[in-house]
Formats: sequence, C-alpha cells, structure tokens
Amino acid sequence: MRKARLKLDKDYTIAKVDKRIFSTFIEPIGDIVYGSIYDPKHPTADEQGFRKDVMEIMKDLKSTAIRYPGGNFVSNYHWMDGIGPKEKRPARFDKAWKRIETNEMGIDEYTDWVKKVGSEPMLAVNLGTGTPEEAAYEIEYTNVEGGTYFSELRKQNGYEKPHNIKMWCLGNEMDGTWQMGEKTAYEYGRVAYEAAKQMRAVDPNIELVACGSCANDKSHPTFPEWDRVVLEQCYDKVDYLSLHRYYSYDPERVKGTVFPAQFTPEDLPCISQDLASFIDTVCAAADYVKGLKYSDKTINICFDEWGVLSSHTAKAEGCEWTEHYEPEGRFMFRMNLIDAVLFGSILITFINKCDRVKIACQSIVIGSMVGIEKDCAFRQTTFYPFQQAASYANGVALRPALDSPTKKTDGYGEQPFIQAAGVYDEEEGMVTVFAVNLDVRESVELDCQLQFDNAELIEHIQMYDKQALAVNTAKNPDRIVPKKLEITDKIVLPPLSWNVLRFKVK
Repeated sequence: MRKARLKLDKDYTIAKVDKRIFSTFIEPIGDIVYGSIYDPKHPTADEQGFRKDVMEIMKDLKSTAIRYPGGNFVSNYHWMDGIGPKEKRPARFDKAWKRIETNEMGIDEYTDWVKKVGSEPMLAVNLGTGTPEEAAYEIEYTNVEGGTYFSELRKQNGYEKPHNIKMWCLGNEMDGTWQMGEKTAYEYGRVAYEAAKQMRAVDPNIELVACGSCANDKSHPTFPEWDRVVLEQCYDKVDYLSLHRYYSYDPERVKGTVFPAQFTPEDLPCISQDLASFIDTVCAAADYVKGLKYSDKTINICFDEWGVLSSHTAKAEGCEWTEHYEPEGRFMFRMNLIDAVLFGSILITFINKCDRVKIACQSIVIGSMVGIEKDCAFRQTTFYPFQQAASYANGVALRPALDSPTKKTDGYGEQPFIQAAGVYDEEEGMVTVFAVNLDVRESVELDCQLQFDNAELIEHIQMYDKQALAVNTAKNPDRIVPKKLEITDKIVLPPLSWNVLRFKVK
C-alpha cells in the first residue's frame, strides 16, 4: 500500500474559514420550488404550503445562506410580480426554462422559508431585462424600515419589519449567450456600476456580487478578459466577483450542452487543479484592476454556483436510475458515491482557497443533495460531505503540506490523487482534516503529522463502498452514508472515499 503524508502547523495558516462557503442555491426549474419546496397539497405542508419533510433535511444540512431566484430565471424575472395577494399575481412565461411561472413564491415567501430552515437570504436582481432602478426599488421593499412607497407596500403585504437582506447578486451569467439580456463585458460592467450605485443609495450596508466568468473551459472564449473589463467599470462599487462551474466525468452526460466534458473518471484528480486555477486566474485579473485603480480594497470570490453533473447513463446493480429530467417536470439527479467524493474535493479546494473564496453556493440543493421521489424526501450521497464540512470547518484553515502519490491522466499529466484540507478550531481545541482519495482502484495510508504540542485522533468518519455507482433512494435512503471507524495506528483511505479526521489538541 502506498503512503501519503500531510503536515499541518498551527502557525502556518491561510485565513479564517468564512462559513458562507457552505451556502446553497435554488431556482424555479422543474419542481424545485413548486412541488419540492412549496406544495400546499403535500401531507407534510405547513400553514404556508412549505413541505416540512424538505425543511427538516435542509435544517440538518446547515446551509449558511441560500441564493435565489436565479440562475438564468432571474434575467427575465420581475420581483414585483411575486408580491401581494397570490390570487392577484400574474402568471408569466419564463423564457429561460420555457415554463409558466405562477409567482406563488415571491420574495416574502422565500424569506420566510429561508428563516424556517435556519439560513440567510441571498437575492439576485434582474440586470438582463430589468433595470438598476427596479433593483433599487427591491432594496427599498426588503430593507427600508418604512415611510416610502415600497416599504409601506411591504407592510400592506403583512411584513411590518424589513427582511434586512444583505447579500445581493447583480444579475446572473451575463456573459452567457443563453442569458436573457446578454451583454458585453463593458455593457454589463456599466449597468452593474449603476445598479450598485442606486442600490447602495438605499442601503449602504449591503454586500454586492458582480457577475464574473460562468466557466473557464475552452467553450467560453471571453474568460478571463470578461472579469478584467467588468471590474474596470465597477470595481469601487462591488465586494465580490461571482464564478460558476459545473463538473462532469461522463462525456455522454453533457453531450450537446454548452459546456463539453473535459474529464473522465480517471481524470478526477485534475478537477481540483482546474478549479484552483480558475480561482487563481480570476483573482489575478481582480488584483490587476486593484493595482490599475490604486485601490486599497481587495475583491474576493463568490463562487455562487457550483455542482457535479452526475452520470445518468451508468447502471448500478440493485439501484434505480432515471434520466436527469424525470417525467412531469421532476428535476432530479441520482448522486452516487463518486459524486459525493467529488463534492468533497471541491469543498477541500474552497477551504484551501478561503483567503479569497468567501462565499460559495452549491447548485441546486433540491435535486442534488436533497432527493425527491414520489413525494418522499431523502438525503443524497452528496448531502453528507457538505453537511460535515459545514459542521466541522470552524476556525482557521491551515496551510497543508501534502505529499501524495500521483497518477498519470490524459491531457493533464501526473496529478496527486490524495487531497486534503485542515481547519483549526482553537476554541474547541480541535483540528479537523478533510481528505479524499480520488483514485478509482488504490487504497493509500495517510500519515498525519500535526505540529501541535499534543494531538490525538479521536474520530475517523468515512464514506466508502465497493460499489462506487451506488446511490441513495427513497426506498433505501441509507445505502451510502458516513460511518465511524475504529481508531487504529493506521489511517487508510480506500479508493474513491471521503474522510473526516478529528484530532483533539492542546
């Protein structure tokens, strides 16, 4: 068995982990909102029509913030359609997803639901077909105490106190040809500047996210020039630049989409490097503009959409499989063990880049981490790495010195297939190591060397199964779950496994 060595020192740190790295994203696609979140006819529906079974799983997930309503949807969505009496709200044709939007769930209902699941709201404004003035009115509705037209309208709608929403996205994927109101980098940068100016005039304490590149692969030729040009227009008015990225290891899964597959299962170790390179390149563009403007402000990253496009063509013995889009509008991924390990790898990258990545929203939480089958909600395999990282990554990220075995990959050369991040919680006296083995065949013994006065491994939690394509279902929701291992003198990471190591330290 080959070995890997991880050294962590309490004096060599990266930054404090911003807990908003563990945020999520929902959008009205298929039955994500209508049917999975909001369904007044469901047996578990509460007085507002929200499904309690879904809410309980979301509470357990520990998502810090939840981004809404888009996504592509927001670029043809006008927020005033979704307020007031539901019977008077207009039904609109959603040009992004080519469906009818009833507007039964608007800003007020979304804010209520977010509070019920224990998260913070994060809204996106329409800068595709919308205007900066419309965005400023939205701030007035949600954040102004009273005395203005829109704040008083909120009170008439039953919300005496403001929602006090502090995180706002200035549009979505405005560099995409598929976006309603698509713009050039200069056009978008100017409208983002104006929207930010008007929104901050209403509430100067909000945090604003400008649209950065929504991909870094060769199918997206505007990267990273887009990021530079946008920030040259609005650098002083925004706080973050957004990035989006979806990964797939099945070429058949993404055939015909705007993002061609770059990876196979043998290339899994490359994905972390690709993600890190994406982040570093955009940060370099942002820092260039910082220097150009002689600014003392640093623009950080809000990775407000990321996800894994699970293979729906694979078959696993004893497991149910369906297409990504199920009948009757069902939006559902079947997330297997490989997907869960890849989730872990992405989370590890965010932790190791937490000096610049301050917010990250997994997409789309309903359907990719919370499964829905025949009106029954369950936890998908990918639920657990996210939940454990959100639960245990408290404190300061330690700079990892990792010596890992490598494997040769097509087009990417030799890559380490053990990846790890460490977080030191001084208050609790705990160091938590998150580690994945991305090799499809080989187990590795991990030697953790912690430079602390005293460090004792007290817990090893692991997700592993010999059937890497196995999934959780409503009938068998615990097929793939984390298990606590007996502590021995060796730490073994099986192939395609997610591991959480908890060390008690002085």
